[in-house]
Amino acid sequence: MKKLLSLFVMLFALAGCATLDQVNMDWIAIGPDFPPNKSGKVELVTGRDSITRPYGNLGLLRIKNVDPDRESLRRGVERGRKFVASKGADAMLLGQYNSAEDGAAVPKVTLIIYAIKYVDDLSEEDKKAIEDFEVLGILNERTNS
Repeated sequence: MKKLLSLFVMLFALAGCATLDQVNMDWIAIGPDFPPNKSGKVELVTGRDSITRPYGNLGLLRIKNVDPDRESLRRGVERGRKFVASKGADAMLLGQYNSAEDGAAVPKVTLIIYAIKYVDDLSEEDKKAIEDFEVLGILNERTNS
């Protein structure tokens, strides 16, 4: 009985951590989802001038309340990379906001990640995702007017 109770306590604690983790992430979709990409293939870009291929923006991911130490920031970037890879991104444009700039007593960082899809080499499946997204947008505009 004690083992069963311990197991439930541990599961609730883990579920609580997972829930808190999700609360700190905001995804604002701008384009369609594509088939998932492997996170290791998602290129990290730190400036728009570093992007040398035609691209579209799939969305904006914000990861809030990250501690400003090196390891926490690294974990946040990797978490962001996995998330945008699940949306089919080929690259991520990384930025940040640090609350210390506004005089926060306990500074926190918000990672700002734009999910990028290169459009110079789209598969048929990718083209279908774009077409479906456009059709849904047109239908939504017509039903809202």
